[in-house]
Amino acid sequence: MGFIDAHTHLIFPRLIGGDVERMRLELRDGFKAIDYGSVKDVVKLMDELGMDYAAIMAYPASIYGDVSDLPLRVINVVKEYADRFAVFGGLDFQRINGKREALDSLERQYEAGISGIKLHPVHQWVKPNAYREEEGRVTALEALYEFAVDNGLPVTIHTGTSAFSPARNKYGDPIFIDDVAVDFPRLQLLMAHAGRPIWMQTAFQLARIRSNIYLELSGIPPKRLLSYLPRIIELSDKSIYGSDIGSPGVKGLRENLEEFLSIDLPRNSLEAMTSINARRLIKPLSAI
Repeated sequence: MGFIDAHTHLIFPRLIGGDVERMRLELRDGFKAIDYGSVKDVVKLMDELGMDYAAIMAYPASIYGDVSDLPLRVINVVKEYADRFAVFGGLDFQRINGKREALDSLERQYEAGISGIKLHPVHQWVKPNAYREEEGRVTALEALYEFAVDNGLPVTIHTGTSAFSPARNKYGDPIFIDDVAVDFPRLQLLMAHAGRPIWMQTAFQLARIRSNIYLELSGIPPKRLLSYLPRIIELSDKSIYGSDIGSPGVKGLRENLEEFLSIDLPRNSLEAMTSINARRLIKPLSAI
Protein backbone atom coordinates (compact mmCIF):
# COMPACT_ATOMS: atom_id res chain seq x y z
CA MET A 1 0.00 0.00 0.00
CA GLY A 2 1.56 3.25 -1.16
CA PHE A 3 1.81 6.62 0.52
CA ILE A 4 -0.66 9.50 0.21
CA ASP A 5 0.22 13.17 0.55
CA ALA A 6 -3.00 14.80 1.76
CA HIS A 7 -1.95 18.43 1.33
CA THR A 8 0.11 19.94 -1.48
CA HIS A 9 0.13 23.14 -3.50
CA LEU A 10 1.26 21.49 -6.73
CA ILE A 11 -0.84 23.81 -8.87
CA PHE A 12 1.67 23.89 -11.78
CA PRO A 13 1.45 27.69 -12.25
CA ARG A 14 3.33 27.65 -15.55
CA LEU A 15 0.69 25.35 -16.99
CA ILE A 16 -2.49 26.89 -15.61
CA GLY A 17 -1.57 30.55 -16.12
CA GLY A 18 1.09 33.10 -15.24
CA ASP A 19 -1.35 35.13 -13.14
CA VAL A 20 -1.21 32.50 -10.42
CA GLU A 21 2.60 32.56 -10.26
CA ARG A 22 2.67 36.38 -10.08
CA MET A 23 0.14 36.29 -7.26
CA ARG A 24 2.18 33.80 -5.25
CA LEU A 25 5.37 35.84 -5.60
CA GLU A 26 3.68 39.06 -4.54
CA LEU A 27 2.00 37.58 -1.48
CA ARG A 28 5.04 35.65 -0.27
CA ASP A 29 7.57 38.48 -0.49
CA GLY A 30 9.28 36.90 -3.48
CA PHE A 31 9.19 33.30 -2.20
CA LYS A 32 9.25 30.97 -5.18
CA ALA A 33 8.07 27.42 -4.77
CA ILE A 34 10.06 24.47 -6.07
CA ASP A 35 9.37 24.06 -9.78
CA TYR A 36 8.74 20.38 -10.39
CA GLY A 37 8.19 20.97 -14.09
CA SER A 38 5.49 18.97 -15.80
CA VAL A 39 2.80 16.80 -14.28
CA LYS A 40 4.60 13.83 -15.81
CA ASP A 41 7.78 14.78 -13.92
CA VAL A 42 5.87 14.91 -10.63
CA VAL A 43 4.26 11.54 -11.28
CA LYS A 44 7.70 10.07 -11.98
CA LEU A 45 8.93 11.39 -8.61
CA MET A 46 5.84 9.98 -6.89
CA ASP A 47 6.59 6.60 -8.46
CA GLU A 48 10.11 6.73 -7.04
CA LEU A 49 8.70 7.53 -3.59
CA GLY A 50 6.04 4.83 -3.67
CA MET A 51 3.35 7.51 -3.42
CA ASP A 52 -0.02 6.46 -4.79
CA TYR A 53 -1.54 9.92 -5.03
CA ALA A 54 -1.38 13.48 -3.73
CA ALA A 55 -4.09 16.00 -2.89
CA ILE A 56 -3.79 19.46 -4.43
CA MET A 57 -5.33 22.44 -2.62
CA ALA A 58 -6.88 24.59 -5.37
CA TYR A 59 -9.19 26.89 -3.44
CA PRO A 60 -9.94 30.43 -4.71
CA ALA A 61 -9.57 33.51 -2.50
CA SER A 62 -9.78 37.23 -3.24
CA ILE A 63 -6.26 37.85 -1.94
CA TYR A 64 -5.07 35.87 -4.97
CA GLY A 65 -7.11 37.95 -7.41
CA ASP A 66 -9.97 36.56 -9.46
CA VAL A 67 -9.09 32.86 -9.63
CA SER A 68 -12.57 31.47 -9.02
CA ASP A 69 -11.94 28.89 -11.74
CA LEU A 70 -8.70 27.64 -10.16
CA PRO A 71 -10.09 24.19 -9.24
CA LEU A 72 -11.22 23.65 -12.83
CA ARG A 73 -7.88 24.81 -14.22
CA VAL A 74 -5.93 22.45 -11.97
CA ILE A 75 -8.18 19.49 -12.77
CA ASN A 76 -7.72 20.15 -16.47
CA VAL A 77 -3.94 20.06 -16.08
CA VAL A 78 -3.73 16.81 -14.07
CA LYS A 79 -6.66 14.85 -15.54
CA GLU A 80 -4.35 12.72 -17.71
CA TYR A 81 -3.12 11.22 -14.42
CA ALA A 82 -6.50 11.09 -12.69
CA ASP A 83 -5.50 8.16 -10.48
CA ARG A 84 -2.52 10.09 -9.04
CA PHE A 85 -4.16 13.30 -7.86
CA ALA A 86 -7.05 14.49 -5.75
CA VAL A 87 -8.09 18.12 -6.19
CA PHE A 88 -9.73 20.16 -3.43
CA GLY A 89 -11.85 23.06 -4.63
CA GLY A 90 -13.62 25.80 -2.71
CA LEU A 91 -15.39 29.15 -2.75
CA ASP A 92 -14.24 32.77 -2.73
CA PHE A 93 -16.49 34.21 -0.03
CA GLN A 94 -15.71 37.78 -1.06
CA ARG A 95 -17.11 37.13 -4.54
CA ILE A 96 -19.83 34.51 -4.03
CA ASN A 97 -23.21 36.05 -3.23
CA GLY A 98 -25.51 33.74 -1.32
CA LYS A 99 -26.41 30.10 -1.21
CA ARG A 100 -27.55 29.66 -4.81
CA GLU A 101 -24.32 31.01 -6.30
CA ALA A 102 -22.32 28.87 -3.89
CA LEU A 103 -24.16 25.69 -4.85
CA ASP A 104 -23.84 26.45 -8.57
CA SER A 105 -20.07 26.89 -8.23
CA LEU A 106 -19.64 23.75 -6.14
CA GLU A 107 -21.75 21.73 -8.56
CA ARG A 108 -19.51 22.76 -11.47
CA GLN A 109 -16.44 21.78 -9.48
CA TYR A 110 -17.98 18.47 -8.44
CA GLU A 111 -18.92 17.60 -12.01
CA ALA A 112 -15.32 18.35 -13.01
CA GLY A 113 -14.07 15.91 -10.37
CA ILE A 114 -13.10 17.57 -7.08
CA SER A 115 -12.27 15.09 -4.32
CA GLY A 116 -12.85 17.48 -1.42
CA ILE A 117 -13.24 21.12 -0.42
CA LYS A 118 -10.63 23.41 1.11
CA LEU A 119 -11.58 26.23 3.46
CA HIS A 120 -8.84 28.71 4.35
CA PRO A 121 -10.37 31.05 6.96
CA VAL A 122 -7.14 33.05 7.32
CA HIS A 123 -6.88 33.80 3.58
CA GLN A 124 -10.59 33.88 2.81
CA TRP A 125 -11.42 36.09 5.81
CA VAL A 126 -14.23 33.96 7.16
CA LYS A 127 -14.68 32.08 10.44
CA PRO A 128 -15.37 28.37 9.99
CA ASN A 129 -18.61 28.76 11.98
CA ALA A 130 -19.76 31.99 10.28
CA TYR A 131 -22.84 30.19 8.91
CA ARG A 132 -24.39 30.40 12.39
CA GLU A 133 -26.83 33.21 13.17
CA GLU A 134 -24.75 34.61 16.01
CA GLU A 135 -21.62 34.57 13.81
CA GLY A 136 -22.98 36.53 10.83
CA ARG A 137 -25.06 33.97 8.90
CA VAL A 138 -22.85 33.50 5.85
CA THR A 139 -25.21 31.34 3.82
CA ALA A 140 -22.56 30.45 1.22
CA LEU A 141 -20.54 28.75 3.96
CA GLU A 142 -23.58 26.79 5.08
CA ALA A 143 -24.06 25.72 1.48
CA LEU A 144 -20.45 24.52 1.32
CA TYR A 145 -20.84 22.25 4.34
CA GLU A 146 -24.23 20.95 3.21
CA PHE A 147 -22.89 20.20 -0.27
CA ALA A 148 -19.93 18.33 1.20
CA VAL A 149 -22.22 16.19 3.36
CA ASP A 150 -24.63 15.45 0.51
CA ASN A 151 -21.82 14.39 -1.82
CA GLY A 152 -19.55 12.62 0.66
CA LEU A 153 -16.68 15.10 0.29
CA PRO A 154 -14.18 15.77 3.10
CA VAL A 155 -13.50 19.39 4.04
CA THR A 156 -9.95 20.45 4.88
CA ILE A 157 -9.82 23.61 7.01
CA HIS A 158 -6.65 25.61 7.55
CA THR A 159 -5.81 26.09 11.22
CA GLY A 160 -2.95 28.10 12.69
CA THR A 161 -1.25 31.19 11.38
CA SER A 162 -0.09 32.34 7.95
CA ALA A 163 2.80 34.66 7.10
CA PHE A 164 1.02 36.14 4.07
CA SER A 165 0.69 39.89 4.55
CA PRO A 166 -3.11 39.97 3.88
CA ALA A 167 -3.77 37.05 6.26
CA ARG A 168 -6.24 37.46 9.13
CA ASN A 169 -4.78 35.05 11.65
CA LYS A 170 -7.57 35.43 14.21
CA TYR A 171 -9.62 33.10 12.02
CA GLY A 172 -7.05 30.32 12.37
CA ASP A 173 -8.13 29.21 15.85
CA PRO A 174 -9.36 25.58 15.59
CA ILE A 175 -12.01 26.15 18.28
CA PHE A 176 -14.36 27.59 15.63
CA ILE A 177 -14.41 24.16 13.96
CA ASP A 178 -16.08 22.64 17.01
CA ASP A 179 -19.40 24.19 15.97
CA VAL A 180 -19.02 22.71 12.49
CA ALA A 181 -18.37 19.22 13.86
CA VAL A 182 -21.45 19.43 16.08
CA ASP A 183 -23.79 20.98 13.51
CA PHE A 184 -22.71 18.65 10.67
CA PRO A 185 -22.02 15.29 12.36
CA ARG A 186 -21.73 13.41 9.04
CA LEU A 187 -19.12 15.82 7.69
CA GLN A 188 -15.49 14.64 7.75
CA LEU A 189 -13.25 17.54 8.81
CA LEU A 190 -9.47 17.67 8.41
CA MET A 191 -7.72 20.35 10.48
CA ALA A 192 -4.80 21.30 8.26
CA HIS A 193 -1.55 22.01 10.13
CA ALA A 194 -3.09 20.91 13.45
CA GLY A 195 -3.24 24.50 14.69
CA ARG A 196 0.47 25.16 14.45
CA PRO A 197 2.32 26.99 15.85
CA ILE A 198 0.11 28.25 18.71
CA TRP A 199 -3.12 26.20 18.82
CA MET A 200 -1.84 22.62 18.67
CA GLN A 201 -3.39 21.55 21.97
CA THR A 202 -6.78 22.92 20.96
CA ALA A 203 -6.59 20.96 17.72
CA PHE A 204 -5.48 17.81 19.51
CA GLN A 205 -8.32 17.97 22.03
CA LEU A 206 -10.94 18.57 19.36
CA ALA A 207 -9.72 15.54 17.41
CA ARG A 208 -9.92 13.51 20.63
CA ILE A 209 -13.51 14.41 21.49
CA ARG A 210 -15.13 14.79 18.05
CA SER A 211 -15.40 11.64 15.97
CA ASN A 212 -15.53 13.57 12.68
CA ILE A 213 -12.44 15.76 13.23
CA TYR A 214 -8.98 14.63 12.09
CA LEU A 215 -5.50 16.07 12.53
CA GLU A 216 -3.90 16.84 9.18
CA LEU A 217 -0.17 17.28 9.77
CA SER A 218 0.99 19.28 6.76
CA GLY A 219 3.23 22.28 7.30
CA ILE A 220 4.70 20.90 10.53
CA PRO A 221 8.43 20.15 10.18
CA PRO A 222 8.55 16.37 10.70
CA LYS A 223 11.50 16.65 13.09
CA ARG A 224 9.36 18.86 15.34
CA LEU A 225 6.15 16.86 15.22
CA LEU A 226 6.61 15.16 18.59
CA SER A 227 7.45 18.42 20.32
CA TYR A 228 4.33 20.03 18.82
CA LEU A 229 2.10 17.01 19.50
CA PRO A 230 3.81 14.76 22.07
CA ARG A 231 0.72 12.54 22.50
CA ILE A 232 0.01 12.07 18.82
CA ILE A 233 0.39 8.30 19.09
CA GLU A 234 -2.96 8.34 20.93
CA LEU A 235 -4.52 9.61 17.71
CA SER A 236 -2.63 7.46 15.22
CA ASP A 237 -5.93 6.47 13.62
CA LYS A 238 -7.02 10.12 13.24
CA SER A 239 -3.80 11.74 12.03
CA ILE A 240 -3.04 12.25 8.34
CA TYR A 241 0.25 13.02 6.62
CA GLY A 242 0.62 15.97 4.28
CA SER A 243 3.70 17.84 3.11
CA ASP A 244 2.33 21.33 2.27
CA ILE A 245 4.82 21.39 -0.60
CA GLY A 246 4.66 24.72 -2.37
CA SER A 247 4.69 26.64 0.91
CA PRO A 248 7.71 28.34 2.55
CA GLY A 249 9.90 26.06 4.63
CA VAL A 250 8.85 22.77 3.03
CA LYS A 251 11.93 21.11 1.54
CA GLY A 252 10.36 18.88 -1.08
CA LEU A 253 8.08 15.92 -1.67
CA ARG A 254 10.92 13.43 -1.15
CA GLU A 255 12.66 15.19 1.73
CA ASN A 256 9.49 15.79 3.72
CA LEU A 257 8.20 12.25 3.36
CA GLU A 258 11.54 10.68 4.23
CA GLU A 259 11.87 12.86 7.33
CA PHE A 260 8.34 11.97 8.40
CA LEU A 261 9.02 8.25 8.04
CA SER A 262 12.06 8.63 10.32
CA ILE A 263 9.98 9.99 13.25
CA ASP A 264 10.30 7.87 16.39
CA LEU A 265 6.84 6.30 16.20
CA PRO A 266 5.77 2.67 15.77
CA ARG A 267 5.73 1.46 12.19
CA ASN A 268 2.00 0.77 12.24
CA SER A 269 1.32 4.34 13.41
CA LEU A 270 3.40 5.77 10.57
CA GLU A 271 1.62 3.51 8.08
CA ALA A 272 -1.75 4.70 9.35
CA MET A 273 -0.74 8.36 9.09
CA THR A 274 0.89 8.16 5.66
CA SER A 275 -1.59 5.87 3.93
CA ILE A 276 -4.48 4.14 5.68
CA ASN A 277 -6.23 7.11 7.28
CA ALA A 278 -6.13 9.35 4.21
CA ARG A 279 -7.27 6.51 1.96
CA ARG A 280 -10.52 6.27 3.91
CA LEU A 281 -11.34 9.95 3.39
CA ILE A 282 -9.66 11.20 0.21
CA LYS A 283 -10.17 9.63 -3.21
CA PRO A 284 -8.23 10.42 -6.40
CA LEU A 285 -9.97 12.00 -9.38
CA SER A 286 -10.38 8.61 -11.06
CA ALA A 287 -12.48 7.29 -8.16
CA ILE A 288 -14.97 10.16 -8.05
